[in-house]
Amino acid sequence: AVWGRIPPPIGGMALHLRRLLPRLAEAGITVQMYSVGRKTPEHPQVREVSDHRLVWFAGLLFGACEPVHYVFSADTRAQFAASMLACLRGTRVVLRVGDGEILALAADSTSFIQRRMVRFALRHATVVVGVNEKICAKAVSLGAKRVIHVPGFIPEVPEGKSVPEDVDRFLKASRYPVMLASGEIFDPDDDDLYGAYKLLGLLERIPKLSLVFFAYRITCGAGAQERLIEEIARRCLQDRYLIHRSTTDLLPAMLRCDLLVRPTRSDGDSNAVREALHLGLPVVASDCAKRPEGVVTFPAGDMGAFKETVSRVLDDRERHRERVRSLPKLDHAKPIVELF
Repeated sequence: AVWGRIPPPIGGMALHLRRLLPRLAEAGITVQMYSVGRKTPEHPQVREVSDHRLVWFAGLLFGACEPVHYVFSADTRAQFAASMLACLRGTRVVLRVGDGEILALAADSTSFIQRRMVRFALRHATVVVGVNEKICAKAVSLGAKRVIHVPGFIPEVPEGKSVPEDVDRFLKASRYPVMLASGEIFDPDDDDLYGAYKLLGLLERIPKLSLVFFAYRITCGAGAQERLIEEIARRCLQDRYLIHRSTTDLLPAMLRCDLLVRPTRSDGDSNAVREALHLGLPVVASDCAKRPEGVVTFPAGDMGAFKETVSRVLDDRERHRERVRSLPKLDHAKPIVELF
């Protein structure tokens, strides 16, 4: 069983889950997905339980229950409930932690109950899967019995995938090298987590450079995207900065771009970064998290260093491509499938 919300059409969780399911099927493993959000026509195989969570959980606790539960949800109550199954029924529960926020709740939450629930979940889950080493170390310090480090990236063959039409037109029209970035767009006064506004500043500092930003909606919706598009036009950068409202992953565009940039303020372990490296695309990313081998980093938030790093990599991008292509090709699906 897989627990969690229906993921956005693009993003680390969606990418991991979409590519993991065929691997599980190849291994003869049947999967039932449970969503704490709403089921959509695109996900008919998902059972939506948000309106009757207590009844659903009681059924798992006292009735028929799948032998393995892979918990994606960052909801404290869901993680606690899953660990209750491990504690009371001996069910195998795999708790996936994609960022450090849930672990921070164990120490920093103002709610005593929430702190205890997080600690209980970590201590009673059969296995905690952390996407980076820092998360793994924190889980161990909070009492997790078994912790393994498995990044979320699972490779996929790019055959049969095409670049969206607006992106294709932009790439063909561009006279300059093209960077690729992705994430959710926030208003700058709120939290420019994925660096969408930082990239505006970068294009102003490097005139002979273009950018495609794959934007997806999770919490902010279209409003923040529209405001960024207006700001791009105000700065007369619309010929060099394309916002693509994404319903696909980045893989086809990566094959056509010159560089992936990841100027994030914080990060777990970016699947986009690992995808780019797997395809031989150079990557420039902030040092807000430990990055995989092959990534060229700059101090998070330092625009001057960001500009210098991007310029240096682009000026010698063929050497950087060869370096990235020589890296070992890792497949992180196997250790996850083995947990089932």
